[in-house]
Order: sequence, then C-alpha cells, then structure tokens
Amino acid sequence: MKMNEEKYIKTVHWLVLAGSALLLLLLLGAWIGGRARERWRSHQRSYRKLVARNMEDQGRGDPGDIEKGIFQVELEHFDRIDRCVTCHQGMENPQMAGAPQPHTMHPGTYLEDHPYKQYGCTVCHGGQGRALDKQEAFGQLPETHWPRPMLEQPYIQSSCGHCHLTIFNGDDPGGEEIMYGMTVFLRGKHLFSGEGCLGCHRARGVGGILGPDLTEQGEKTKHEYSFQNVEGEQTVSNWLKAHFKDPEMVSPGSQMLRINLPEGELDALATFVMGLSKPEIPFEFLTMDALNEFKGIRDPMEGGPGFATLCCACHGKEGTGKSYDEYKTGIPAIGSRDFRRVASEEYIRFTLEKGRSQRQMGSWEKSVSGVWDRELDGITVFLKQEKLTPIDQLLFLYGEMVSGGRAMQEELLERDALRGEELFRTRCEACHGEQGRGDVAVALNQQGFLSRADNRFIMNTLIHGRLNTAMPGWSHLENRELVSLLSLMRSWQEALPGGEAIPGEDVMVLTQPDVEEGALKYHFLCSRCHGEFGEGETGPAIINLDFLKAAGDRFLYETIAKGRIHTAMFGWSTDVYDQERLNKEDIGNIVGYMRRSARDSLTYIYPGSNPGNRETGAGVFRQHCTECHGQNGEGSNAPALHNQELLSAGSNGYLLATITLGREGTAMPSWGYGQEEYPRLNGEQRQDLVAFIRSWQRIRIKY
Repeated sequence: MKMNEEKYIKTVHWLVLAGSALLLLLLLGAWIGGRARERWRSHQRSYRKLVARNMEDQGRGDPGDIEKGIFQVELEHFDRIDRCVTCHQGMENPQMAGAPQPHTMHPGTYLEDHPYKQYGCTVCHGGQGRALDKQEAFGQLPETHWPRPMLEQPYIQSSCGHCHLTIFNGDDPGGEEIMYGMTVFLRGKHLFSGEGCLGCHRARGVGGILGPDLTEQGEKTKHEYSFQNVEGEQTVSNWLKAHFKDPEMVSPGSQMLRINLPEGELDALATFVMGLSKPEIPFEFLTMDALNEFKGIRDPMEGGPGFATLCCACHGKEGTGKSYDEYKTGIPAIGSRDFRRVASEEYIRFTLEKGRSQRQMGSWEKSVSGVWDRELDGITVFLKQEKLTPIDQLLFLYGEMVSGGRAMQEELLERDALRGEELFRTRCEACHGEQGRGDVAVALNQQGFLSRADNRFIMNTLIHGRLNTAMPGWSHLENRELVSLLSLMRSWQEALPGGEAIPGEDVMVLTQPDVEEGALKYHFLCSRCHGEFGEGETGPAIINLDFLKAAGDRFLYETIAKGRIHTAMFGWSTDVYDQERLNKEDIGNIVGYMRRSARDSLTYIYPGSNPGNRETGAGVFRQHCTECHGQNGEGSNAPALHNQELLSAGSNGYLLATITLGREGTAMPSWGYGQEEYPRLNGEQRQDLVAFIRSWQRIRIKY
C-alpha cells in the first residue's frame, strides 16, 4: 500500500511539473505573439524605415537612433493622458508630409498655436488617448463603449468651440490664424443665428424657453441620445442632422419645426451645435470673447440680425409667418406690409416684451430671455421700417404743377385730382366717407381743416399715418399717387363756400409755455372729449406723437381758438364767453403740455375712442369671424383675439384698421372694401366689431 501511495504522489508531482512547464510555454508564446501583434511596434519600425529612406535619398546618411517605446503626454489641466504620438511619430516631421497614415505630418499650421505637449490630441480629435490599438483609440465601434469617439471631418471643427466659440461676439473667433480650418464651424454659426435657433432655445443665458438649453449641448455623449428612430450611423452628428430634418420623428412629441437645408448646410449646423459647450478647462485657454460671453458680456443683437436670431424660426426669414392650414398653430405674418402699417412701435415693443399667454409667443423680457431692452428696441424699429419717402420732393412735384401756366396748371391739377379720386375711393373712402365727408374717421372735405393744414402736414399724415389710431401709413404708394391725393384734397378746398387760399408753410412758434398750467387747462377743458391721456374719446387722439410731429403750432392754435365748423369742436377763443375762454397764452400752454406729454414714456397703451355697440358687434362676429377666430375668439384657424396681451397692446384704432384693411398675403380679408366671397362691412358694423372684441378685455397690462 505504501509503495502505491508513493508512486501516486510522484506521478502527481510530474504531472504538476509538466503542466506548469506547459503553462509557462503558453504564456511565453502568448507574450511573444502579443508583442508581435502590437501594431504600435510595427508602426514605429515602418516609421524608422521611412525616415532612413528619406535620409538616404537626400544623401544625409544614417538617421541615427529614433526613440522606441510608448510615449505619452500628461495633461493635468485637461484631466487626460494622450499616447497618440506612440504611433504618429511623424506628426511634427516635415519629411513626412504626404506620407501614409499614421506617419504623415499634421496638416496645416495648427500645431504652431496648439503644441502637442501642451494640448495633446484628443482635446481636438476626440477618441481614447490612452489606447494603443486603433480600434480602441478611435472608439467608433459600438463594442468599444467609448463616450467620445474620434471625430471625422468636418465635425472635428466642433472642437474649436471648446475654446473659441462665440455666439454673439463678432464673426471672427480670434483672428485669421485661428479661423484657418474653421470654415464649416463658422458657417454653422451663421446658420445657427440665421435659422433663428435662439427663438426657442437658450444658449449662454440668452434665448427662448420653449426648447432645451443648448449651452452645453456639445458636452453630451452619444449614449445620451436615442437612436431608435435614426437611420444610419449611431453618431452625435448623424442624430443632430436627422433631428433637424424631422424633429418629431426623431424625438416624438417635439414641437420643433423642420429645418430645410442642403446636406452641406446641415453638416455645418451640426458641427456648430456639437461645439456648444462649457468645458471645465483653465480659463487661460479660452479666448477673451468666449470668456466675456460666459460672464454675460457680449455684442448686442440689433435690428435685422436680432430678428433673424430670435424671431425667424417661427415668423419666417421674411416675416411671412406660418399658415394655419399647414400648421396646427399658425404664426402671424409680422413682415406683412399691412401689419407694419397699422401696428405702432408701442404695439410691437409691448408684444415682444410680454408675449402672448396660451400661445407659442413667449416673453422676451430680460429676466426671462436675457435679451436687452436696446435689442428689443432695435427689433421693433426693424419690424416697423417703412419706405423712405422724400416729403420735400413730393411737395416740389406738387409745387411744379401749381406754379405752371394757368392752362397747364388747371389741366395737371384736374388730371391729378381725377387720379386722386380713384385712389381715394379705393384706399380712403371706407373710413373717411364718400368725397371725404367723414364716417368712422374725421371729415377731410371740411374748410376748418383744409384752410389750416399745410401741404407738409397732409403729406406727413398720408405717409406715416397715426400710431395707435385707425389711420395707417401709405408710404408704399408711388410718389405720383401721393401727390394726386394731395391735389384731390386741395380741389375740395377750392369748391367749398368761401374757400380760402392754400395755407403756407406753418412757421408759427408759440411763446415758451407754462406746461403745468397747460396740464390744468387740458384736463379741465379738453379731456372730456379727447381723453384724459389724449388718446381720444368722442374726439380724436391729439396727444399723439405722429400727429404732433406733423402739426405745427399755427395749425394747433387756430384749431383750438376757432374750432371746426359742423363738428363738436367749437372755438375756445371765438365761441366761449365766460371764464373758460382761452387767450393765446392759454392755448400755448395747452400745446406745450400736449407736446411734452407725447414724448413721455407710456404707462399703458390706451384703447382710445370707439362708439360701437358690443351687442350688435357680437352678431357681426358670429356671422363673419368665428370660422377662423373661433366662437369665443380663441383663435382656432387665426390669431387669438380673446387674449389679454393682444387687447392690452392693440388700441381700438389698431383693431379697426386691421378689420378694414385685412392682411394682404394672408387669409384675413379686407372687411372695409370687401373681397369676392367676403361682403363689405359699413363703418358702423366695423366699430361694433371692435366694441365686441374690446369687451373681452378683463385686465389692463402695463406697457
């Protein structure tokens, strides 16, 4: 038994020894095979051969010893270690220009400004810096699970955004040298602004709140995106492009509008969005402009650029809006000529700042959007812009006709008056009545007006209209058409009984007014008809900047002193005989108060006068308006009218002008003149409509 046991133990020992020896051989073979399969070694060998061949071709002899092994640069400031140069040894060797990868010299002049030992490689290229295997270093295959794969062109340009990205501060992120190689990225920046992305999204503290904040969008890894509805590569760039093309398909429930751009433009936009980041790197690596933007110091977005950046995604690049037939929630055409004619700067500015409750139009107030007041002012001016019409040139044209020979003068004036009659009938009669005798607007064919209004006053009013009243501007008319309207009105003056001569230029200047005394007189005598704030009640709006810019002191003085025959406006110097009678000094004080008040900042946009009947207006609304605006003005297929922001911004004059003119290029017809299937509403019906719409106002929002 003892012999068998010893034999068994000896056999086991030999087996263990043989197994250990075999294991050592296998490990040795694996080590040798592994070293043979380490591609970085073969890359270094082939690099040495290339260098030697180049040296030999140049007759420079032996290249000497080229270091071997694993090389790495430790970048504590970027919290990374890069070993890329282990394989890319020719990165800084001019002899390797044009050599195959991985030996080729780095293209361009990037390394002059971004030394490898200071920046490494992966901060720009992406990929896994510690890896020594191509597949693992690139990190592009799903099985590598690397969050930031190596970037291909043009998306590698998004890395420039880590240090150089500015959204608002100029077009040049740091000079010509830095712009080299950033063409696609900078194109993406222009598209980001031009497509109105900040209208819904916020970035660096500025923008809308409908979509997610994009300040750090470029920090997201591909594992934070869902590729369930995305065809093709599972890369961040491919997801972004698919999302731009069809947001709701890629992200079900998204309200984002499609971006219809060519493939190259989508590449550029995706590149820029991938560059949006707030990297945790030392501030000395950031450009001053980028640092300033993070601190809220930036260039302003004014006028047209402000509109493009904040508004055009919804309202369109030309302000054409979105059709209610094509979109669930249509968007008004704020670039429409008719809108610009009737909407005052106060209306536009109020709407920008307050937005519209229960609609997609959010507030652009600074505390909400980060947009400055001066930027909103600039967008307001841009939207309100009108054709520059030289009034002096128009008056010269009219003067030429008047100063000609009598026969020629009569012929030209008669021809112009006939043209003016047609224009008046198709443009003005709906409000001012037949032959200008008055309807919902004041009578123009009236001696008390025509004998005091000089040609400049009339032309100013024709061109610019009156803000927050029903009088739109007509600057889009041709010069000859405007002169024809003036000729028509002057022909009325001559036909009136006791017609007076055409008044000369209003050069009267009233004495230095006592504004406080003028305020007392105005509120005691004038406000009962013209409104406490001059917004108009039974009488017209007279504390109105457009009116007071056009009206000279003589026009105002004579109107107040002598009144208007056949109107409720009596003469405060000629028709009053008690203590309320006004002398020239009193009138000067009132005019001074009116002019100062018109320049004061508004507290509210006051509705102004409207004698309409709301009950009658309700019937007109049900008959003609509910199909588009909804039974209760909720805006089913047209803008919502039962909206407190709209009613606080829009005066009765704005509502009346919109109903009368309609909106060319939209589904809103002209109810003042009628159109094919839409009947013409008379002045009383339109005023009744305004009264009914105004009845929905429950609160008055401050300007």
